[in-house]
Amino acid sequence: MIDISISQHNSQGILRVVLTLFGLATIGLLLSVTAQYFSSKAAVGFTRQMTDDLFKKIMFLSKEDQDHIGYASLLSRLTSDSFQTQTGINQFLRLFLRAPIIVCGAMVMAYWISPSLTLWFVMMVIVLLTLVFVMSHLLDPLYLLIRRETDHLVRLTSQQLQGIRVIKAFNQTQKELQAFKQQNMLLSRHQYQAATLANVLNPMTFLVVNLTLLILIWQGSWQVAHRSLSQGMLVALINYLLQILAELLKMTMLMGTINQSVTAAKRINQVFVLADEAPLPLLKDGPISTHLLTIRHLTFTYPGAAEPSLYDIQLSADQGEWIGIIGGTGAGKTTLIDLICQTYSQYSGEISLNWQGEVPKTLTEWRNVIALVPQKAQLFKGTIRSNLLLGQSMPINDEELWRALELAQAKEFVAALPEQLEAPVEAFGRHFSGGQRQRLAIARALLKPKPILILDDASSALDNETRGRLFKVLKEELSDVLVILVTQSIKNLQFADKILVLEQGHQLDFASHDQLKVSNALYQEMLALYVKGEQK
Repeated sequence: MIDISISQHNSQGILRVVLTLFGLATIGLLLSVTAQYFSSKAAVGFTRQMTDDLFKKIMFLSKEDQDHIGYASLLSRLTSDSFQTQTGINQFLRLFLRAPIIVCGAMVMAYWISPSLTLWFVMMVIVLLTLVFVMSHLLDPLYLLIRRETDHLVRLTSQQLQGIRVIKAFNQTQKELQAFKQQNMLLSRHQYQAATLANVLNPMTFLVVNLTLLILIWQGSWQVAHRSLSQGMLVALINYLLQILAELLKMTMLMGTINQSVTAAKRINQVFVLADEAPLPLLKDGPISTHLLTIRHLTFTYPGAAEPSLYDIQLSADQGEWIGIIGGTGAGKTTLIDLICQTYSQYSGEISLNWQGEVPKTLTEWRNVIALVPQKAQLFKGTIRSNLLLGQSMPINDEELWRALELAQAKEFVAALPEQLEAPVEAFGRHFSGGQRQRLAIARALLKPKPILILDDASSALDNETRGRLFKVLKEELSDVLVILVTQSIKNLQFADKILVLEQGHQLDFASHDQLKVSNALYQEMLALYVKGEQK
């Protein structure tokens, strides 16, 4: 336009070019809005599906893998990492993807005008891409470190919020505030380092491009003077250079976001590549045990632990029996329960079930035989009805719900609530007392009785009278169910037919109460302490 229309004062030609440029700009705007819409839709849709798949994957991870990664890290990957990945995909599709196209197009047009000057364009792009590559290589470990520090901060915050009452009770508020401050400062320092390094790209990009612009003007003016290049061609070359500058600036500004997204995607992929929960261990060759539950030479070591938590455990139990498991803190009681439920699968020895002549072949079949009430009653936000129906695939009527509540000694306080079964339940059942939470958890396990009921210290918050009524009712109503009762108190074992005594993971004895009070020194000591406490 400069060489033809402006130099010849061609008003119509100038107007025609201006209108053409305006039309192209309008088309570009419409295409840009369309691209924004579809890129956002693609990023959100991909992230939604990825998050669904990630949550499903976490649900099927083994307990070993969950413990290894950590719940705080899994939560971060499910939330902040997923959001960071979505942001990266969106920015990549909207801005980053078109930059190479415009850069290549501008270089082709520059080559068409002046092949000799285009060499400086190529050198500039190579230098800038090298800078971007080097910076990305330096930023990757920093962003990974920031993600790990974020996991630590989430874990620390979660622990402090969950234990806030204990922290205040022991006057440790200032100590915990200092711990949080130190972790937060460490995270901030690494974020500052990453931001500083990422921001170096912008001035370096301007420096390289402006040096190229100076060379272009210098050599271009020499060629214009020698009439090997026109003024319009030189202006066009400068415009192409400025287009390349704009796109390269976008790329450098987006490098931080893209690098963080790549780091987040790698962390998410670390979960996806993990194997699902292992299938049931194969039983050793030989005759199948006729007992409902059989444990032979069971030894288990937690991943990373130096010594086993359980050593050579052996027992058998049948339908209708009550088996007590007693021992002090750290004796291995809950670990044994986890192994019976196949929460951990990497153990030596054998655990087998035989329900009505059939041996479970899958984890689903295995866990359909066992109902577990854990130490800490797990209630979810919803209603009493929704919590009781958790895990039930068959229709359940109100009569069955009230029956389960009655067996668990929870009917009285639920009936006193205005909404009764529809009474709201807060997360973790915070507005219920400890005893109420435990009774609701027991009622959930009793809704559809299974061949094996495990009560892992599940009545510790109940008073003696309520606990006695509960066990008496269970003994009468669940006459065909194997009940495994885990406890630290001998008083709770009065209904047990046999008792497994554990100490530091070792099996000291497996016998009846009458036999143990004669033959087992630890049991005798615990019994003496209980009797002494009752006398006081």
